[in-house]
Amino acid sequence: MRREGKYIIRGKPGSGKSTAVIMVKERLENLGVRVGGIRTPEVRSGGRRIGFEVEDLLTGERVMFASVNYRDGPRISRYGVRIDLFEKVAIPALESSMEECDLVLVDEIGKMELLSDRFVDTVRRLWSSDRAALGTAPVSKIKFVEEICSLSEVLWIERGMAERVAERLVDRILRYLGKL
Repeated sequence: MRREGKYIIRGKPGSGKSTAVIMVKERLENLGVRVGGIRTPEVRSGGRRIGFEVEDLLTGERVMFASVNYRDGPRISRYGVRIDLFEKVAIPALESSMEECDLVLVDEIGKMELLSDRFVDTVRRLWSSDRAALGTAPVSKIKFVEEICSLSEVLWIERGMAERVAERLVDRILRYLGKL
């Protein structure tokens, strides 16, 4: 059953999911909406992707949690994933954002992030709350992603659509927050 105020952007890698989320964040902040949460940008070196960071959008704290150089922990594709490093930034960021912000961003709800049971529990709590939430998710069928999507308004994105998707989301989120 879909919950009001919950949104997911789904698309293939490189489709503009994260770009749309940052556009939403910037536009809403310019309108006085307090936005927090996390993002997981890729890290590149010499033109090659070597890993992923997790960043707290409120504090700017960031750490590389997945890397081609990590040998400990589980592996997703060619990346070793340090769940401990991910949780050190992601969990406090999401929890404080749920308390302090109008909108909580979760970019991304994907295979690497879902290795953390604490992350799954935190996202589940966020999606059960009245707090507005916007997440991104891959196209691939992952049980927890499908669960969260079933509770959300899902917007599909393809390359070149970030602006249009962001505009639609800003309007919907402002309406949900009673600011339109």
